[in-house]
Amino acid sequence: MFIVLRLIRSSTHSPHIIAGSQAGAQIAVGESLTLEVRNSRDAIAPASERAEAWLLRQAPSPEALYFVLLAIEELVTNCIAYGYDDGGEHIIVIVLSVTDQVLTMIVIDDGHPFDPLAVPSPDLSLDIQDRPIGGLGIFLLRELCDQIAYERRGDTNRLTLTKQMQ
Repeated sequence: MFIVLRLIRSSTHSPHIIAGSQAGAQIAVGESLTLEVRNSRDAIAPASERAEAWLLRQAPSPEALYFVLLAIEELVTNCIAYGYDDGGEHIIVIVLSVTDQVLTMIVIDDGHPFDPLAVPSPDLSLDIQDRPIGGLGIFLLRELCDQIAYERRGDTNRLTLTKQMQ
């Protein structure tokens, strides 16, 4: 058996490699989508729609698709609500990639330093009316992803989340 690698370039994706076997099967290796989302609530739905359309071509599990849509909604909303004081336009960059059936999502923003891994998990034993507002979205993302990492690079927050596609 042999494998043939071809570099593909397109306007909607970063260059990626298609691996094909003698049997003709092809697997996308390293395909990605980059979204630049304004810090405006009305920019969330179009970003989610583009992510969903791209991700559906990758044959995700329903869980992986739900995870990406929840992450976009939660993380962009948090950036808008808490990340900026100046009222100016900012761009939140979301990079989605799939390699070897592992979905990686990187979210980069220039908001206030914020490490979501440092946020304590909510006390789920409390009645809902006794719980403080907030924190459930981050908690859900931490529970749903396989790995999560945060770093502050210069003036940007960089959150990397991974999830198996199947």
